[in-house]
Amino acid sequence: MLYNIFMIFLYSNSSDGWLGKQGLFLFNKPVFTLKVYKNRTYLNGRLIKTKKPLKLTESIVKKKKLFAVGFISYDYNDFILSKKSPKKDDTNFPLIYLEFHKNYIEVEKKLKDSFTSKAQKVIFNTTKDDFIKKVNTAKKYIESGDFYQINLSHRIDINGYFNKDTIFFNLINIQPTDYMMLIKNPEFSLISASMELFLEKNGNLIKTKPIKGTVKKTGNPELDEKLKEELKTSQKEKAENLMITDLMRNDLGKIANNIKVDKLFEITQYSTLYQMSSTVSGILKEGLSIDRIIESTFPPGSVTGAPKKRAMEVIEELEDKRRSVYCGATVLIKPNLNFVMSVAIRQILFKKDKAYIYVGSGIVSDSTPEKEWEETLLKAKANLKAIGLESLKV
Repeated sequence: MLYNIFMIFLYSNSSDGWLGKQGLFLFNKPVFTLKVYKNRTYLNGRLIKTKKPLKLTESIVKKKKLFAVGFISYDYNDFILSKKSPKKDDTNFPLIYLEFHKNYIEVEKKLKDSFTSKAQKVIFNTTKDDFIKKVNTAKKYIESGDFYQINLSHRIDINGYFNKDTIFFNLINIQPTDYMMLIKNPEFSLISASMELFLEKNGNLIKTKPIKGTVKKTGNPELDEKLKEELKTSQKEKAENLMITDLMRNDLGKIANNIKVDKLFEITQYSTLYQMSSTVSGILKEGLSIDRIIESTFPPGSVTGAPKKRAMEVIEELEDKRRSVYCGATVLIKPNLNFVMSVAIRQILFKKDKAYIYVGSGIVSDSTPEKEWEETLLKAKANLKAIGLESLKV
């Protein structure tokens, strides 16, 4: 499968995804590329002076009538808050990466090559015992009243050779979702198999659909139906989902009026799991820039905790690796300035001969630490299988 050295694929499993229709969409040969690091912003490789890269993005999209496609890293929050973290992101991914395109091509969901990936070494940066200790520490913070819920994550590193096209198409076949993205360029690649909507702007309507609540599927129809019903009626999962729904209502309240919960505790089925989501919407206040919208709502509440600020401080304290792109947002801004942003979960980041898989779990007062560890591994299952590690015992 041969494409331009710059390539972005988007895939949506239904009309609820990136472009309002099901299918596979290809962006290549960008007009501009924007890369933002802590103290530097580059446009087409040229260093430029700006403290508001997202305002610049909006200006380019509006003036040139282009699509902007890419990601905003979780660590971009450092930029918003003008704070310095003592931890370094060892992936060295940009805080923002966007490509600007005139149009996209609809393509068939077909893989024309069969190059396989070869994993040589798997490294858990956080062991099971260490993760359990971190969950117990988080629960002590909850008991002390620091927050009600927190999302804790860890990273799995894999050394080897990786055919990103094949992995992406494997994921489409294994577990198709509405917000899948593959980015390839000379410096790095990224695959996002996210099923979660962070923000969608359509005219003056703004919408979010946080996910909180997960249960695995077994392949046994009767047992799976029972597990689905248990998730649907679980007081723990519903309470956790409601916390994040309220958080997102508050975040949307900073930028919108007439906030309402359109759906509560909706269950969606995927190949390896069931998940619970709720939908919140509002009417945007007039004159808000994309920059202002992001500053008011970023990063997504479902992957931080509630209250958000304190949860994020403890995430920084407890997690062994900085999150990089994971738990930020994958982004499509349209020429009319409507946009779709997905929560950057189910991530695989690639650099040279390394792949990084990030997974996390929401912790509340009655969480069982071992079960939370198992949930993180469940969330890695589809990505590991796509790489060829289906038989990995973890």
